[in-house]
Amino acid sequence: MIKVCDAIMGSGKSSAAITYMNEHSDDKFIYITPYLEEAGRIKEQCPALCFVEPSSDRYEFRHSKILHTIGLIHDGENITTTHQAFKRYSKEMLDDIKKQGYTLILDENISMLDKTKLKTTDFNLMLDQGWILENDGVCSSNKTKLYDGAIFENIFNILNSRNLIRVKDENESEFFYWIMPPEFLSAFKEVFILTYLFKGQTLYYFTEINGLKFDYIGVKRTNDGTYRFCENTEYTPDYVKSLKDKINILNRESLNRIGDDRCALSMNWFKKGGERLNKLKRNIYNVFKNVWGDSPVNERLWGGYKIGYQKIKGKGYTKAFLSFNARATNKYRNRKYLAYTANVFMNTNERRLYNKFGIEVDEDMYALSFMLQWIWRSAIRDGKEIYIYVPSSRMRNLLTEWIENVSKQRGGEI
Repeated sequence: MIKVCDAIMGSGKSSAAITYMNEHSDDKFIYITPYLEEAGRIKEQCPALCFVEPSSDRYEFRHSKILHTIGLIHDGENITTTHQAFKRYSKEMLDDIKKQGYTLILDENISMLDKTKLKTTDFNLMLDQGWILENDGVCSSNKTKLYDGAIFENIFNILNSRNLIRVKDENESEFFYWIMPPEFLSAFKEVFILTYLFKGQTLYYFTEINGLKFDYIGVKRTNDGTYRFCENTEYTPDYVKSLKDKINILNRESLNRIGDDRCALSMNWFKKGGERLNKLKRNIYNVFKNVWGDSPVNERLWGGYKIGYQKIKGKGYTKAFLSFNARATNKYRNRKYLAYTANVFMNTNERRLYNKFGIEVDEDMYALSFMLQWIWRSAIRDGKEIYIYVPSSRMRNLLTEWIENVSKQRGGEI
């Protein structure tokens, strides 16, 4: 059974998960979180469950974190680890996961796709030699004629455990593969997914394509201040009613003009470079230094693509960079002056892949999901007022409309 707790940031999803685990201490859990600091929080707040973080320091597991993980699952230990480590889980773990009756808790969306590229000529060679089989763009290894060379070893290491899905370009093919087989989630006794705007995320597309059924659940805050999961999905924390007063979006034409085009500040926009990057850099400096009255350096935060970091970093804010897709970290909760410089679109080939399976991607919800998670790394998570510069007109409009809509939702305890 997959349960999705799709609730706004600050509604108590993680706290409800901690309550659930503490009240089901005889069960066995694997708790997956984006950052190690959150894994530490789970260990601290669930002392009776004796959570273990897999480590590469253990000699008996040949200093391999994944081998340590396999050993912990085999022994039925409670495990807390990161998204990145979870991506290395393999089919070999399925039997022990089923045997031990684990419950999986996924804190925040996890990207379910990875990709690799291959020249069309190389791909055709593999087909001609009979090493791989292709059916409607889905590629698998030929079990009757195995590849035993070294040149394409990385490709066949992937094919040993899962299929590759081919999306064609002119000169090379981009191959996507699920970071875990679809049957992986089915191996758990229960799965809880804690997120917001689930239908704009790759994990949702994964469940749809693979026919994995899920139910929505909610969070409630009881009179004693404890958060718990519940069937009612309508609870909204009181603070959302004041978001229009707490999130101050910079609306100055001279600074926002650079993002008027729908595709301005996209990944491709940054790749093309040019004088406009210098203009954006000057805008960011001007906002931090002048518009916001020489905002304190330690209260600044700016986000964007890593490809743009070197091109638009500047005096007084360079070290305040946080990638546009950051989630679930509390390190920046004192930051009140923000600049979000990304205009988020899904990778074109990834979108084609979903379309291939009949999934129509909601690009706006996809983009909004990333931006809101980033903004909630700041002081707004503690209910404090923030100021934000969003030069992309598309992203700015998405944020403005979201604030207007969510502010109308009912708040309070259930």
